Amino acid sequence: MPSAKEFLREQDQRFVHPERQVFSDLEAIYGRGEVVVGWPEGVPRLFDDIARDNSIAIGGVALGDEGKGRLVDNKLETLLAIAGVQRAYVIRYQGGSNAGHTVERDGIKLALHQVPSGVLYPEVVGIMDRGMVIHPGDLAIEVDDIEATVGDTRGKLILSRDAILVTDLERAEERLNRIKQGNAAGGTGRGVAPAYAHFYDRLGLTIADLVKDDWREVLSVYYDRYTKEFAVYDMDVASMSVPDLRATRDTGKAEERSVGTKEEFLDRLEAARTWLIGREMVKNTFVIHREIYDDLRTGVLFEGAQALGLHAWLGTRPDVTASDTSVYGIQAGTAYWRMQDIKDRIGVFKLTYTSSVGARHMPTEIPLPKNVSELPPNATDDQRRGAYIREAAHEYGTTTGRPRDILHLDLPMLMYNCRMAGIEVLAGTHLDIARDGESIKVCTHYVNKNGFPVPYKPGLAHQEDVIPQYIELPGWDGKAARKATSFNELPDNALKYLAFIQRFTGYPIVAATTGPVRENILTFSGY
Repeated sequence: MPSAKEFLREQDQRFVHPERQVFSDLEAIYGRGEVVVGWPEGVPRLFDDIARDNSIAIGGVALGDEGKGRLVDNKLETLLAIAGVQRAYVIRYQGGSNAGHTVERDGIKLALHQVPSGVLYPEVVGIMDRGMVIHPGDLAIEVDDIEATVGDTRGKLILSRDAILVTDLERAEERLNRIKQGNAAGGTGRGVAPAYAHFYDRLGLTIADLVKDDWREVLSVYYDRYTKEFAVYDMDVASMSVPDLRATRDTGKAEERSVGTKEEFLDRLEAARTWLIGREMVKNTFVIHREIYDDLRTGVLFEGAQALGLHAWLGTRPDVTASDTSVYGIQAGTAYWRMQDIKDRIGVFKLTYTSSVGARHMPTEIPLPKNVSELPPNATDDQRRGAYIREAAHEYGTTTGRPRDILHLDLPMLMYNCRMAGIEVLAGTHLDIARDGESIKVCTHYVNKNGFPVPYKPGLAHQEDVIPQYIELPGWDGKAARKATSFNELPDNALKYLAFIQRFTGYPIVAATTGPVRENILTFSGY
């Protein structure tokens, strides 16, 4: 039985030279029937001896929208079922309202943005930690909407005093930045990048600044600074349009309003401040982490937003988010927990394809019109599959409603993202998005124009010159996959597909979702 060191060495070799293993892996699985899925028995996890029991981190290892909320919900349920565990915390440690997680339980379905998953469980407290950027007005609206469905959440949500404050001013600045860039696309308009930027340049504010007694004076000076900066570009900050969450929720389409005068801006903040203080939501989360670290009656689940492919440094720059989306981001995002403290580190990805929202164009992207009904009569097989995926999997942004780009599964990118994300095992979603008789194209490696293998490297500039190399794996009946209640009930080609992805990447697949409802999930060895 291999040791953890030997297991990791094999993983490294597969990462460095993916092109060398394509045919041997195909022969092993599709030729000899060596179908192995799940964590290998007898192999220890890397930090088994030192990690804190009942602790889990879940993050995306593609380009976002992988279905992390589903896995958080399921893993939270299993965490609470462990003998001795009486309660749990779900901790968001980065990102803000640019994230969108959908959770479902007992017939209730919620789309969450700033609020952590777990709000549907009475034994769970959600923490919006110091690494997040928080728009308090939007938070109040989101919580009000949640409570209209699930009832009072008082005491179930905690906001770190040290979380970064984002206001309508940062959202106006994001729009200005796009103008500076020639109306370049990118971002959700939620002011996330400017808020993080001002954390680094030390000009920004935190939630603590909002709840202090002199908050109005501090935010008044803040508004004046923005007024002067916008005037440099002959623009009036008061008239800048920003997203209006309440109107968007009411109408079901993206709505905007102006930043408003200083008094209007401050009055809106005062309403949100009063709401926060009245809820007694703002806490010193560092103290909370100290209290729960040694209390094994308390489960801890770290919920990542976005994905490693959107990591500020390691993602598809320039079309990236502004935070550390890896498991390593938990350290700065909580100021307490380290990566090696966490027992389970799970990366989530879409099994049969990849999706993307933004300006990026990746090598494996399938060219599609925004409206798939406009697909031309002479559309390619790839385009027809991409159109089917977008509609069958409802590939539209949770936060923005934008149609997502559809890509063939890109294993070089997946392997890089897994390596850099700090995850140890994989959970795949959308195993049901397949059709019998239709092959699934998978990119195994890249070559340059001279035909020589080249590695995946983060940054869109590097992607321009690579040529993806594909294999086509046989599909299966997605409806049959949905009906499966165990691994062995899956269609044969689905089993072989899972085994190939696991063998090729070197990362064990410990779970797979097979449909849109929370019951459509299968777990394997190591979950």
